[in-house]
Amino acid sequence: MALTEEQLLAQLEAETIPCTQLFEQLDALCADGKKSRAIEWGELIKETLIERKLIDDALAACEWLALTQETSSAAAQKELLRILANSRKEQKFIEPAFEKASAPREAFFRLRHLRSMKKGMLCYNKTWGFGLINRIDPFYQKIEVSFEKKGDHELSFSYAAASLEVLADDHLMAIRHNRPEVFINMLKDNPAEIIRITLRSYGPLSLNQIQNHFVPDLISTEAEWKKFWEAARKDLKNDPLIELPAKRTEPLFIRRKAKAYDPEWFEKLKTERDVPSVFQKFEEILSQKIQPLDPYMKEAIANRLAFAVKGGALKQPGWIAQALVYGEQLGVDPEGVDCSAELGRLAQRNDLPALLEELPSRFMQAFISRLFTGSETARSFLLRRLPEFGNTALNETIEALIRNGAEADLSAQIRDTVRHRACSPALLLWILRNEERADGWHLTDKADLALQTIELIEQEHSGAALRAQNQLREQIEDPASLKKILTVMTDSQRRDFMRRISDSPAWSKLDRQSLQAKTIKLFPELHEIVLKKTNAAAKEKNPRITSTRSYQARKAQFEHLLKKEIPENSKEIELARSYGDLRENSEFKFAKEKQRLLGLQAEELQKALDEVKATDFIGFPCDVAGIATGVELVYADGIRETYYILGEWDQDETLHIISSQTGMAKAIAGSRAGDRIRVPAASGHSAEAEVAAVTALPDRIREWIKG
Repeated sequence: MALTEEQLLAQLEAETIPCTQLFEQLDALCADGKKSRAIEWGELIKETLIERKLIDDALAACEWLALTQETSSAAAQKELLRILANSRKEQKFIEPAFEKASAPREAFFRLRHLRSMKKGMLCYNKTWGFGLINRIDPFYQKIEVSFEKKGDHELSFSYAAASLEVLADDHLMAIRHNRPEVFINMLKDNPAEIIRITLRSYGPLSLNQIQNHFVPDLISTEAEWKKFWEAARKDLKNDPLIELPAKRTEPLFIRRKAKAYDPEWFEKLKTERDVPSVFQKFEEILSQKIQPLDPYMKEAIANRLAFAVKGGALKQPGWIAQALVYGEQLGVDPEGVDCSAELGRLAQRNDLPALLEELPSRFMQAFISRLFTGSETARSFLLRRLPEFGNTALNETIEALIRNGAEADLSAQIRDTVRHRACSPALLLWILRNEERADGWHLTDKADLALQTIELIEQEHSGAALRAQNQLREQIEDPASLKKILTVMTDSQRRDFMRRISDSPAWSKLDRQSLQAKTIKLFPELHEIVLKKTNAAAKEKNPRITSTRSYQARKAQFEHLLKKEIPENSKEIELARSYGDLRENSEFKFAKEKQRLLGLQAEELQKALDEVKATDFIGFPCDVAGIATGVELVYADGIRETYYILGEWDQDETLHIISSQTGMAKAIAGSRAGDRIRVPAASGHSAEAEVAAVTALPDRIREWIKG
């Protein structure tokens, strides 16, 4: 029931003014569109509290008004000085509280924090650990603390407000300090209660802020934090007193009373226009297990489901997928939406693989199942697009296909994909990890799969495909997996495998040597292949060269580094040093890290300039494809391409200049006119081409070389 003016006046005349309850009622007025009346009554409450010398409550009223009206920091400080006019000591806290606060909300929090500090209180600082407040000096605006790690130390009010935590006995840090065994057990066995204590200790905090409190001081790694938070969240979402927001940047907080899922709550749901917040409300309904749903509940849910679908059609197709899954889980269809048609459209989207990867894992599984049950065309689309999916989406799709009776079609599709050497890293990884099922489908021999694996590792990938590629690399390098691969090969196949590894650009020198060593340990006779390669490499005389143009460009980069960037960085270090305490000086740390990186860059450039020689490519032979030649290729479809091979650092797409270190240049090298060779193709696989001509460099290329 809305607050009336008569009720307000009666409560202001009571012996004890129920401030918390009054401001909850003012919040309700604001939510009901009566913000001006709420502000007017808020001013009346504040002045009454000042008159009755209830300063703490008056400051709380000032904070409510400032945040509700979005008052500037300067105006808020002026009003606080008026409220605390009778206490010069209290006024000394105001300016430091606002000094480095990013917003008035943070400033008011810091003011409450400073005013709560008293002599003899236990406190905590991330750098110096636990301490005891010895003295508070308002005149000099300093606090003296005796720290475990630093001894007696003075802090300015502004620094103390931002970095010093005052600890009550039930504060998170006090429990950790006074009862370490209890704290460790709770951290392990009751993560949700640790989060509740954190919110009671610090007030409302975003998930990012909570994580900053825990990592790395209380929880060592990001992975451990994720595991801890998932366990806590699972418990907290069923706690009616905990508000879990939809976004990481919004605060978690403890409610004063449990939320009621009544007609008013569902009416408010119908006005929610932020789709992630709508989904958060659906999560609440599911977690509270509100069944059966009343008609007014279904109406509100159907309305917001339709809103999410329409919003997704405009900018976020993932919203459509999530809305359709929520609809199925809640047993409600979106209002006025043809679900089957929406599912069909989603299945045909070009960005379906990316859409699936963006969905949370449990939504992905539910959505793929919904595609099968709700759209007749989904099966064929999903089968055809298997090589486009990342690991998680691929695994879920394959399981859904098998579960829905499409295993025969699935095996035929994958068999055809393998035969055409069109596997993605994720698909090939699935085949290798599901060896028994793959054998039953008669996909191909394991030797060929191993060579396809190397081909995929050599290609450039990004995103989900890159993650799968890295896992393929781990699969090849794992001794147990490598043994399985090599054991089923013939002697000839093992030799081909070793040659391919030895020639592959996918491994660094050290990693290649490690993989060769593992292979030789399993089959010692393969050592002769490595010896031959090493001896052949020793006989080769291929000096490192580049064009005069590229050498001068790299030299100019080195000189710019020495004459401009490094001296400027030295000035930055000196300036940062002047800011004071180097242990807490982020500017100094950043400048020193930059100094280290610039030094490494300079060393690399110096080494490169010493090892690579400049040349104008005059006098180089042009009878065989290689450095300083032009090569014309003709593909099976009649397309012609010409490349001009120069030195290590040379490249110009417009003129078709390529570096001698590219895959294309290496594939062409040594060929003559009339030869048929295999070269890298845009698809990531190799293609057959005929060398139509090998020529000397034309004048326009020689002009480019000169710069």
